[in-house]
This record gives sequence, structure tokens and C-alpha cells, in this order.
Amino acid sequence: MTATKREIKTATNKQAILRTLLSKLDSREFDEIKISELCAAASISQASFYNYFPHKNDILVYYIQLWLVEVYWSNSVVKKKIGLKAIEGLFDNVAEVCTLRPRLMKEIISLQVKSNKILGNSSLSDADKLVAFPDWENVESINIVSLSGLLSLSVQQAIDEKELPANSNLTNVITALSAIFYSVPIIYNRASESEIKEAFRNQLNLFINGAVNISN
Repeated sequence: MTATKREIKTATNKQAILRTLLSKLDSREFDEIKISELCAAASISQASFYNYFPHKNDILVYYIQLWLVEVYWSNSVVKKKIGLKAIEGLFDNVAEVCTLRPRLMKEIISLQVKSNKILGNSSLSDADKLVAFPDWENVESINIVSLSGLLSLSVQQAIDEKELPANSNLTNVITALSAIFYSVPIIYNRASESEIKEAFRNQLNLFINGAVNISN
């Protein structure tokens, strides 16, 4: 399906707002940044802003949705990672976000605490993906709608590859991995990227060993 000019324009404006927010988060807290500032910097009217994002928090949701596509592409399409290696790659990506944009990660975690919708069903259009990643062939076909969806794919691969026990409960495994996803950035919020990556790997190894032992 080819995106229309109007859809491309909408996606372009949404991503201009997102880039502006990310830039301002480098030096200011999320709550301090006003919608009027974002609109002025992105050259978009406030009326248009509310058409794209009914609430300022929705920009963070949009970021997460695009980020999930990027993570899947990087780990599964480019690096051909599957199973536990793909999960490890996901955690490496999180460590990079924590280091490069600590305020952003803090806001994502905070929003997740307030609402279980932050990593819920994606509303990304083909145009959103095409504008964000114009050089990625068939990127519009990537339909990773949530963190749990991305983890589910990798966990099932790990079971199929016998990296995890065949009787692993998918829901319980995803819940445990999601807990690692959110807890490590909180505990290691002032650590270096390498330290965060190591912490993720340690937690993942503990989880794997526990899953194997439970099944025996």
C-alpha cells in the first residue's frame, strides 16, 4: 500500500514535533516543555498538533512505536538475530537510549507506571514508517505492535531453538523479561552504557538459568 501525499505530510509533521521534543529533553525536563514551544520550533500550528497528538504524552508513545520498528529492523533484519540473541540486542538498544537520552527513558518508565497503554497497540501508519526510515526496504511491512509482541516473537524462537524449555509459559516469560526491561534502567540510571548492558546480560542470564532449572 502506497502512502498518500497527505499521509506523508502528516507523518513528516509528527516527526518534526518528535525531533523537537527529543532535542529539548537533552537539557530540560518533560513537564517543563510546553506544547506552544514544540509547535513554534517545528513550525506547526497548535490546532494541527492536537490533531496529531491529543496529549503531550502521546509523543512519547509515538517514539516508542517507531523505536520498536527500529529495534526489530536492526536486530532481526540486519543482524539476523533470533531468540535470546535478539532479546540481548533489544536490551543493548535500551542501554543506548538510557545513556544518550536519560530523561527520555525516565519519562517512558514514568508513563508506563501511569498507564499500561505506553507499549500497547501501535497506531503507526505506513507513512510514519516510510518517513522515519526512508531507505529501509519493505519497512512498512514491519508490524511490531508492542514490547510484548516483540518479546513474544523472540521468546518463541528461543523455545524453538531449545534455548528455553519447551514447556516455558510464554506469558510468564514475557512478564519476567518486561520486568528486566524496566527495572535495570531505574537501578542503573547513572551508570555507563557498558555497565547497563552488563546489568541487562546478568539479569537475562539469571532468568535463563532460573527458567531451565524450574523445568527440570
